[in-house]
Amino acid sequence: MELLHTTAEHQVALFQSAALNETHLQPTYRRWIVWAAALASKDDAVVQLISRHIETLQSDEQYALEHALNRMAVTNPYFFSRQFFAPNAGGSLEALAMPPFASLGIENETAYHYACIAISMINGGYACYQSHMSSLLQAGETDAAIDQAMRLTAAVSALRQATFNARTLAPTS
Repeated sequence: MELLHTTAEHQVALFQSAALNETHLQPTYRRWIVWAAALASKDDAVVQLISRHIETLQSDEQYALEHALNRMAVTNPYFFSRQFFAPNAGGSLEALAMPPFASLGIENETAYHYACIAISMINGGYACYQSHMSSLLQAGETDAAIDQAMRLTAAVSALRQATFNARTLAPTS
């Protein structure tokens, strides 16, 4: 990962291990998680870095991931804030004018839920994180696979910090 200083070697090692070496997650799920976390990071350097190491998504996967990113952009802050003050109104996807999940045409629900936990981890959307985590557990995903997904998301988050550090702390000679 050529963009980073040697001080980021542990972050790079975590990413390489979780993304490329471990097999608890299906390759499709790993790809979805990495792209979801990279795009949720809103950092072009991270997206460029990821694009050099992880296969891009197919058009139907991009469609589904875009839905996940857009929905989490609304639901993460909304449901997060309701944890601290819940007025006696709203509090549902319908209140946010969200169409039902079944109407979105998402073909791979498990991959979608993995993407949503990655996005929610990056955004700090803990209520959504819990909801999508429950969906993964109900779908029969293993603890080892879920832990790999969490470490993979943390690794992308660490790469975001490392790329920022490399840009910001670069020598100005």
